[in-house]
This record gives sequence, C-alpha cells and structure tokens, in this order.
Amino acid sequence: MADSGSSAEIRRLAAKGILAKEYDIAEPERRSYLWAGAAEIITPLLFRRVTRPLEQQRGHYRCASGLKGLAADCWSRFTDDLEAVVRHLLTRAVVPIENLEAWLTARLHAAMVDGYRRRRGERGAPQRPRVPGWLADELGHDGWLLELAVAIPEWAGNESTAGYSLWPLTSWSVRRAARTGDHTADEGVVAREVEVVLAAMRQRPTWYEKNVERPLGHKEAPVWTPSRSADGTHAEPEPVAVAAHEREDAELRGLAGRAVELIVLRLGRGEDPDHVVFEVLHTVFGGVSDEGGSGPERVLSLIDDPERFDLILARVMAVVTPQHG
Repeated sequence: MADSGSSAEIRRLAAKGILAKEYDIAEPERRSYLWAGAAEIITPLLFRRVTRPLEQQRGHYRCASGLKGLAADCWSRFTDDLEAVVRHLLTRAVVPIENLEAWLTARLHAAMVDGYRRRRGERGAPQRPRVPGWLADELGHDGWLLELAVAIPEWAGNESTAGYSLWPLTSWSVRRAARTGDHTADEGVVAREVEVVLAAMRQRPTWYEKNVERPLGHKEAPVWTPSRSADGTHAEPEPVAVAAHEREDAELRGLAGRAVELIVLRLGRGEDPDHVVFEVLHTVFGGVSDEGGSGPERVLSLIDDPERFDLILARVMAVVTPQHG
C-alpha cells in the first residue's frame, strides 16, 4: 500500500536524520500530522512482529487474525505498545535512517519496555518492585510469600486485569506449584496467602498506599460483557455448550468474588462497612449488561431495598470479617 502524505514525510525526514529535531520544534498541528504518519508505518509492523505471535501464544486466535479481531484488552495492549514505539521513533530518530522498518524492528522491544516503565511511573508504581527488609521479616522470609510480595505491587502497577478477580489467582496458583512443588493448592489457598502478604504490607500504611493502593486505584475495574461479531449484531457462540442457568450462576459467583475482594480491600483502609458494601455491590453488579432482566438486576433490586440490604450487609460482613480481621 502506498504511503500517505504524512507517512511519506516521516520517511523523508528520517532519511535526512532530522525527524526527532523536526518533531521537537513542531507546532501541535504539525506534531499530530507526524504522529499519524509514524503510526501508519508502525501499526502493521508492530502487529506482525509482536502482537500476532503474542496472541497466538496466548491462544487468542481471533485476536491474532488481524487488528479488527482484537478483543478489548488485547486492543488496549496493542495501542499502548503502538504509542510507545511511535514516541520512540519521533524522539530517537536523530541519525539518517535508510531502512525505517529495519531500524524500528531492532528497537521494538526497547521502545515497548520504555513505554511500560513510563506508564508505571504515571500510575505511581515502582519500576522494579523489591521486598524491603521489614516486610521480609513480617513474612518470616518464606520464599513463596516473598515472591507474592513482589508480584502484588508489580500487578498493581500494570494495566492488566484478571477477569472478575482483583488478583490473577489462577496464574499465581501455577507459579506457587512451580515454586513450592505443592500441586494441591487451589486459588482459594493463594487468595488467603495474598491476604497474609497484604496484611503484612499494611503494617507500614505509607509504604502500602504508595506501592499498592495508589497504583491499584488506577486499574480499570473489569466487567463482564459478551463477545460480539464484527458488526456488533450478535454474541459469538460459547466454545462449550453450557446451560443458561449454569452460565448465569458462574457469572454471579464471579461477580460476587470480585465484590468480596474489593470490599476486603476497602475495609482494610478503615472505610465505613455500610457505605463500602452498598457502593461496591452497585458498582460490580450494576456494571454488567443484563438484557434478560435476571441475575445482576435481581441483586441490585435487593440492595436497593433497605430491609433486605441489612440482611445482605450482615451476610457479607460474616464472609469478609474473618479475612479482614
């Protein structure tokens, strides 16, 4: 495909070795023009060299089929990487570049790492989380708990989400098995261990707020939405046939688990239980598409009934109090 005017301009300036200088002194409109040209060149290269192989490794075959097939989370990762590589080109191209694609290919990884670190910095997250001595002492220098103590702030500071869960318990369960040799522990065990580490971290409130709570507050809360076809007219069929009531029950359990984790997190900050439970349940269950008028909608109607909410509050506190206390 022939270059547009803006991408042709990028190649011309890069070949002369003045692209970065030109971008640095450009007016906003000119900068936008050059940014668009750089993105046009980088988009197919980035998808072919990085995104497609990565999505294939993840088993996201539809995402690997092309840009239009990228799911929301995968598209978000792609645009973050695209922004990082475009920024790298427009600020680092200070020598004549004859083969722009080859120059970019050699720098894709470094540009993406720089972008990742910059985004972590914007979120207030540490670049390379480490376990301070006081926290290692609190955790009894247990190898797996120390690994979690690094994984928690690392996860809090990135853009990824874990479905309905606040933490990626499934992948951490796999890491736990590899670390400890114990293949019997499920996600519930790991969830309790996460709470042990969080409780230890909260012994230093200022450290906890800076390294976990603040960056975690920037993470987008995931909600469930059905996948749809390219024209948005219908949901894709599930890969495995599941009865409607089983699917609904699974969705409600997932939402409930997400709500409990958020409630425990906020109670740990000393917030008012009545306010926390009401707000979290409304946020989690109210953010779900409920076209059939069942499931989450029923939960919301119960929450909005003052008498029933008192019962719900009592039951929720009975569940979270052992974890919180």
